[in-house]
Amino acid sequence: MYSKAQLMAAIKKEVSIIKHLGTQVPTDQYGYRPTPAQRSTLELMQYLTLVAHSSVRYAIEGSWDWWEAMDAEAKAVTPETFAKAMDKQLKQVTKLLKPFTDNNLRKKKTKTWAGKSLPMGEALIDMVLKPLVAYRTQLFLYAKASGASTIGTSDLWHGKTAKPPKVKAAKASA
Repeated sequence: MYSKAQLMAAIKKEVSIIKHLGTQVPTDQYGYRPTPAQRSTLELMQYLTLVAHSSVRYAIEGSWDWWEAMDAEAKAVTPETFAKAMDKQLKQVTKLLKPFTDNNLRKKKTKTWAGKSLPMGEALIDMVLKPLVAYRTQLFLYAKASGASTIGTSDLWHGKTAKPPKVKAAKASA
């Protein structure tokens, strides 16, 4: 099982990668959606600004009573405010999880969105970390499909553009 420090480091890394991917979307493609029924790129980015915070809050409180206000705030996010909103979410997650110890995460039970009872730590991996990874991959695919042809696996897995390979200098023939 992850320790709290390991979980927070993993969440922080995901937020960093997601923020990077947000900068890779072509500026005229925030309205891109693969099919009419799917979220647009901007809608996906907006959802990404609340998915971790809302899941942690649900795991702690077991209620969605606050969802509408959080959703409205996310819908106000623009491409220009996306990184700041992701940072705010990370701060909120950090604050919510501050009182929890590794022992609490192992022993305290909570319910997932599906009603399954799990230890808090396991629920947070399922409801926070895994969705961040999945939705970051979706953001990468949206960016790629909408014209960000230069992004690659380094952008997806490390949150940075790969350095071009070094070209060996050709030997001069005598």
